[in-house]
Parts: sequence; C-alpha cells; structure tokens
Amino acid sequence: MKRFLSLLAAAVLLVGLYSCHSAEKVIYFQDIENGESVPVRGIEYLTLQSGDKVSIIVSSAATPELAQKYNLSVAQNRVGVNSGSSSGNYVGVYTIDDNGEVSIPSVGRVRIAGLTRSEAADRIEGIFHNGIINDAVVTISAYDRYITILGEVGRPGRISLDRDNITLLEALGQAGDLTIHGQRDRVLVQRQEGNELKNYYVDLRSKNIFNSPVYNLRQNDIIYVAPDEVRVTDASFNDGSLRRISTWMSITSFLLSLGILIFR
Repeated sequence: MKRFLSLLAAAVLLVGLYSCHSAEKVIYFQDIENGESVPVRGIEYLTLQSGDKVSIIVSSAATPELAQKYNLSVAQNRVGVNSGSSSGNYVGVYTIDDNGEVSIPSVGRVRIAGLTRSEAADRIEGIFHNGIINDAVVTISAYDRYITILGEVGRPGRISLDRDNITLLEALGQAGDLTIHGQRDRVLVQRQEGNELKNYYVDLRSKNIFNSPVYNLRQNDIIYVAPDEVRVTDASFNDGSLRRISTWMSITSFLLSLGILIFR
C-alpha cells in the first residue's frame, strides 16, 4: 500500500507540474500585477494608402447645386446597403493612385495618401475655401480596407476595417481568439513599409505588447499564429493517430505496473 501511495503522489505531482507549465504557455499578460499601471501606445488612426478606395462628398449650404458638380456622378455600388435594393444614396468611389493622389473634377489632383480621413478632408476643404466654395464641407469615407489573420485562431480570414483604428488584441478577438494550440509567445505581424515586408513578433503573455509598434494595426497587415508542438505532431502523424496509440500504450503500461505493485 505504501508503494501505491508513493506512486500516486508522484503521479499527482507530475500532473501538477505539467499543468503549471501548460498555464505558462497559454495565459495572457502573466507579468501584470494587480493594480499595476502599464504604459500603452496612444491610438493611431489609419492613414490612407495607395490603392485605397474612398468617397469624397462635397456639400454646401449656400450653393448646394454648385457643390454637387464636384461629386462623382457615376456609381458602381450603393455604399453600405445590399446591391439588390433599389433605394438609398449612391456615391462614386475614387481609388488612390500609385502617387497617393486622387483627381477631383474641376479641381485637379490632390495628394491624400499618408493622411487620416479627417486630415484629407481638411486638405480638400482648404482648396475649396480658396475661392471655389467658401462654405464647402468635405466628407471622406474609406472602403475595402482589410487585415488578414491566419493560423491557429477560431476564424481565420480577412477582417474588414469599419472604423479608423483597431488594435492587435481587437483583431484577434474578432477572429475568435487563438485556439488552445496557438503559440502565444510568437504571434507574427507582417507589414509592408515601402518596398520592404517587415516582420514583428509579439508575446501575448507579456505586458510589452501594449508598447509594440504593431499594437495599433494598419490596413493590409497580416497576422499569423503558429501552431504549437502538439498540433505539429498531430499533423506529422496523420492527425495524431500514432500519437494517440502511443498515449494509450503508455497508459496501459502504467496501469499494468500499478496492478503489479498493488497485488504483489
């Protein structure tokens, strides 16, 4: 009986050590103490980039008919509504060219890449206020902006950016969070900067994530969550069939040894 109790205690100890080790791999923000203040990067608003699609609407209280002629009249899609419906407002959409510019009717080319939506609206308003339409109000909306999330998350794929800022944690939440087999200590964020694709690794277990250069995401960022060793082993051994056989053999061997000790 003493041998059985010793063996049982050892088994419990091993399970406890394994559980603690597993917890270290999956728990977020492990180094944050209760009540601790953590520095966080300020909100960074998305800036417009070449290839982005934007609508530019000019309005005026004093001369609405004049303002209307500066708005695109050709509309391919009805914004924000199912295209099968027959009612609603239609807007024309510009595509920012490789030089970061859009060509506004009767105004000319205006560079807006690198600006936020509000900054771009202010720039175009300034042009109108300079003798074209003094009370012009410009509204800019952006469309078809995405980030892509791949790997060990609940819902991999593209996420549409429907507002002007999104953090890495928010994006992972929209993708259904990491699966239990996702590596939380090496989440990869790929970002194109000029002619280079820069790679950033983030540890979700650490408070340092809040000060990462990719804490605030940009359109076209790619997030990849790599699988852990268990998932890789499962894939290597035909969906884990051989590993499961090995596990059952180990359990059987343990039970046989335990039975020998008890009934000896």
